[in-house]
Amino acid sequence: PQVGSPYEQEQRTKMKEEEGRRRQDAHQQEPPVISPTMSSITMRSEFDQLGSTNLDGCKIVPAMMMGSSDDEGDDSSNNNKKRSSETMLLFRHYGVRLFGTSVTWLLWDIAYYGNKLFQSSFLIALTGEDASLVDITCASAINAFVALLGYYAAAAIVDDPDCGRLALQQTGFIITGTLFLLCGSLNDRLSSTWLVVMYFGSSFFGQFGPNCTTFLIPCEVFPTNKRALCHGISASAGKMGALIASILFNFVGEKELFLFSGYASFAASLITFLTIPETTTLDLYEIDKQWHKVLSGERYEGPASDPKHLSFYERNQNRF
Repeated sequence: PQVGSPYEQEQRTKMKEEEGRRRQDAHQQEPPVISPTMSSITMRSEFDQLGSTNLDGCKIVPAMMMGSSDDEGDDSSNNNKKRSSETMLLFRHYGVRLFGTSVTWLLWDIAYYGNKLFQSSFLIALTGEDASLVDITCASAINAFVALLGYYAAAAIVDDPDCGRLALQQTGFIITGTLFLLCGSLNDRLSSTWLVVMYFGSSFFGQFGPNCTTFLIPCEVFPTNKRALCHGISASAGKMGALIASILFNFVGEKELFLFSGYASFAASLITFLTIPETTTLDLYEIDKQWHKVLSGERYEGPASDPKHLSFYERNQNRF
């Protein structure tokens, strides 16, 4: 056909109409683009073109997001409740042990750090006011060496079944407390030589006992997944004892320094006897098995509940 003929014009018209219909269909299928400048009326008209199915689909995403947020909140709340419940069970079943490990560590640090922070006052009280700086320095060095020997001696027998942690700690407290009380009460009656020997003895038995066991026992008498928590509580109590000693011993006399250390040692010995169990020959996995039974509400029967691995209080708690 010739250019510009009626036939050619008719074909061009049909092509333009088809192209317009395709653009209109494509425009209806595309989701509307929401810009900050669009009015609410324009947005409403654009969404209406999508139909009810697509509009409902737009609501699914926020709903799913809200549901996910609610699930995460529920999981977090459940985890907090679980941890709180486990903590309550821990205090109920092992609270007496935790009290024992914490208070004995606190009392020992009152005696131990009271000695170390005020060692010059102790040595002057023992050697006399006329002692020279060289004499005090030599006495301090010998005291440190004797304490080191006590620590190595404790390391050598702490795993011996015939001795064990409990006996080592309790005996160390009793002997150390006795020597402190003798130094305080007989300060005016004995020569400085005897007083210095007794003071060195207190340093030896302090290391050969409580200074070795007060941080070892909390590592063994609690379940594994709660051990760090309980040991941290016990250690913080010990540092509180050091703080008490550093403040209190500034306001007491030389005689009272020994007496307070002795009283603290005897009190710690009594609490050790009442609340601390013996774990030297116990497989610590049994404590974990016992703890899992506690969490599941079942009764545990095994080595961890044997009377020889229980404290005096735990063996007689039904009477109390």
